Amino acid sequence: MRLSKGQLVTNTALLTYAIPASFLIVPYYRIVHAYGLSDSHWAVIAAQVTFAIPFAVLILQLYASLIPLDLDDAARIDGASPFGVYLRIYLPLMVPALAVVAIYALLLAWNDYLYQAVLLSLKNMTVSMTQGQLFADVDAEWNAMMAAAIIYVLPPIALLFALRRYVAASLSMVNARV
Repeated sequence: MRLSKGQLVTNTALLTYAIPASFLIVPYYRIVHAYGLSDSHWAVIAAQVTFAIPFAVLILQLYASLIPLDLDDAARIDGASPFGVYLRIYLPLMVPALAVVAIYALLLAWNDYLYQAVLLSLKNMTVSMTQGQLFADVDAEWNAMMAAAIIYVLPPIALLFALRRYVAASLSMVNARV
């Protein structure tokens, strides 16, 4: 389904990247504190989802524009409802783009340190905060730090390997259109 103002939605979402995330930490901290979400993983999750949405909107909108409208018309002629068209036509075709968005969102959230360090205490540390704590000591054991770094990169690598065929499919579809 094409939105009449789809380009406006995409451009508005991308305009949010004009403000660096580090500038927003103080107002976001005040809002989180006002709502009683201090030292909560939900506050970090909300921030990471908010930062991933503009890129996701751009990728999904551009990828959806590669899908021909003839598929939509053919499904409607066959009697499919708008929800059926979405579920049976668009969603399976969008799997490669969804895989790219999932990888990007995970890497964005996984590598973020600022929001986690500001919003969470040491008892609610995330993996990146724990990794950062290892580097705080000047006489740290490098063997432990390197072992922790290897363990730190395993989940993103595992996700990339799990979704690699979808990523390759998305790249081949984009290259076929260019």
